[in-house]
Amino acid sequence: MAFARIASVAAVIAMMATLGACATTHGGLRSSADRLERNADALARDSSFESSGYSRDARELAAETHDFQRTVTDSRADRRDIDAAFAQVSNRYHALRDEVDRSDSRQAQLDFRPVTDAYLDVERAMGGYPSDTRRSSRDRDDDSYRR
Repeated sequence: MAFARIASVAAVIAMMATLGACATTHGGLRSSADRLERNADALARDSSFESSGYSRDARELAAETHDFQRTVTDSRADRRDIDAAFAQVSNRYHALRDEVDRSDSRQAQLDFRPVTDAYLDVERAMGGYPSDTRRSSRDRDDDSYRR
């Protein structure tokens, strides 16, 4: 009888710990997605970045991050929905990142840095993203995006 009670209590504690970890991770993803959306939107509205010729791509990234953030906060969305929305963000982010890299514009790189930082936070909150780890590590290691 005592063993059954101890086993039941242990099972409840394990379940609560698992649910707490999921809630914490999901909360971290929400916060990171919100930050990415804000930074991408600010970049799209930045007049100095707009004059660099990337304004259309920056607006498209901002739209994708908005959709992603809405998906993350949608209680009906499951992991597949979130992964699909993030794949769209990731594709736009890397396309714009590649354009900024090719431009050799120090100002464009500096303007883009907050988006990169927020993108990497989302990637970490997602548990790492397998699509292109080479690019992600390049984001972390590239000093040209540091202020």
